[in-house]
Amino acid sequence: MLIFLLVLLIAGLAGFGYWAYTQGYLKSILKFGSDNTTKTSQGAAKDTVPPVISSVEVSSKAIKEAGILWQTDKPSSSQVEWGPKGSFGNKTEVADDPVSGASIGTVTHGVKITGLTGSTDYQYRVLSHTNGSADATSDTNFFTTPSE
Repeated sequence: MLIFLLVLLIAGLAGFGYWAYTQGYLKSILKFGSDNTTKTSQGAAKDTVPPVISSVEVSSKAIKEAGILWQTDKPSSSQVEWGPKGSFGNKTEVADDPVSGASIGTVTHGVKITGLTGSTDYQYRVLSHTNGSADATSDTNFFTTPSE
């Protein structure tokens, strides 16, 4: 039981430490050098370097929907831009958005796109941003939905 409580305490401190670091509190205490951040008027640090996107893939395909997965090197938002092959024009809602303040973002992303048609070629690209960076955008990828 004691070991369990120690693990919980350490995990809690690690979570608090990460939160404090992302808010800029630890950076000023530790006096880091240039860290690619800028301060907002509220004093919270903004990460100005876009995340690096990797491992983009279609996780599942159904006739009318597809799941898209990817990873980033730091917590960031999740969004997919897609359309029939040859054009984009559709975007999912932004999820895990650190700009909104409702989330610190995520490094493992998963978005479901819906409204697809069977036996159709689609193209897509993923977009992610931190609380102060421009969107990072993946290369264009393709998939075909199964027939009805």
